[in-house]
Amino acid sequence: MISAYRRALLQGLDIFCLLLALGVTGLTSIAPDLHVFQDYTGASLFTVFFYMLFFYILDVYSVGHEDFRETVGRVLVACVLGIISSATASYSFDHWRFDRLALLTLFGCSLFFCLGWRWLYWRNADKLTHPLRILLVGVDRAGKVRQLLAEGLPQARIIGYVGEPDPDAADLRLGPSFRALEAACEHEATMILLLPDAPIDDDIARDLLQAKLGGRMVVDIRSFYEHVVQRLPLSQINEEWLLLSEGFSLNTRGSLRRLKRALDVLISLLLLIPAAPVMVLTALAIRLESPGPVIYRQDRVGLHEKEFTVYKFRSMRTDAEKHGAVWASANDSRVTRVGRLIRKVRIDELPQIWNILKGDMSFIGPRPERMAFVSRLKEQIPYYSLRHTVKPGLTGWAQVCYPYGASEEDARHKLEYDLYYIKNMSILLDMHIIFKTVGVVLFPRGAR
Repeated sequence: MISAYRRALLQGLDIFCLLLALGVTGLTSIAPDLHVFQDYTGASLFTVFFYMLFFYILDVYSVGHEDFRETVGRVLVACVLGIISSATASYSFDHWRFDRLALLTLFGCSLFFCLGWRWLYWRNADKLTHPLRILLVGVDRAGKVRQLLAEGLPQARIIGYVGEPDPDAADLRLGPSFRALEAACEHEATMILLLPDAPIDDDIARDLLQAKLGGRMVVDIRSFYEHVVQRLPLSQINEEWLLLSEGFSLNTRGSLRRLKRALDVLISLLLLIPAAPVMVLTALAIRLESPGPVIYRQDRVGLHEKEFTVYKFRSMRTDAEKHGAVWASANDSRVTRVGRLIRKVRIDELPQIWNILKGDMSFIGPRPERMAFVSRLKEQIPYYSLRHTVKPGLTGWAQVCYPYGASEEDARHKLEYDLYYIKNMSILLDMHIIFKTVGVVLFPRGAR
């Protein structure tokens, strides 16, 4: 997960590269008596706006955290979409639009510059990043905090902990809790992370405040993980923290609930326009490939754990579950050829627009599961029932942040993302998920 500060810096680099590309285009591809920013103001603004929009949608800021070839693909697609959109938007302005030579020059320069700094960053990532040095206050029972940080912040380094002796982490203990400030200074910790069982008395609180005023970050593990990794750590939260922390306010804010419902209906109706021909072609392809119904009906668990019928394009053989309900797996032999394609780009979910219009689902929310899975997961995973306090969604925070889940452990991870969404639900977060969903459709990951 990328921090907001790092993302802002990388976005600033992209804006600089786009302005540089516009400057080079102005010097090489337009008349000498014209200025690219003064005489082509509209085209320049459209260029920066649409490029940055598609950079955001396609999430091109994971450089250093993903294979560089995937970064190249994302930037290339974003630049193609950006130049097409900006050229289309500025076409109606005679004195604002670029000619073909200028457009080609602008596309080449912007792609070269925006990929160039990413290549340099990727080659020198070890020198440019300074991993967090974390001191834990409290006992990391069974190494759960270390596991969380290894998953969410792999570059972070845990230098040790102060607290009661723990036989499983004896080599990491740096002393009792009252030595927190001393241990942080001695081992040059940049962050002091407070665990749920941290024994904070007045003296320790005073030392921690001094550390914070001295420039070290002092944060609670649950709030830190929520804001940085953007999911709730199930192993660290409890009822008291859920009760006293901010959020989980959808059902107490009637105006937000009504606005969300209005947007669900509006977006669904707008989506039907481009989706209709795609749905017709999909139905025809399914019918031609294999016998059986085009639309697959299945009971799923919705709001307040009430079951409803969900509609999907059939992507498996008709006898796919003759031995009972099972999760889909990678390279599932039950999936048809057409089904594999429509699952990759999420076309199989389009009939659920009808579920949204009926009010069974929302456009954004946790994905609905089957009762057979829900009953089992409620026994295995704490707080699993909380995901049913809001309507399920066509897409959701877990869907755009985590690959397709096919096990109880995957369901646990996805629940952490679902709880983050339920706790922080807002229209802005919904819009963010919609943009990320477009990116996932264009660069499908984890679909089965």
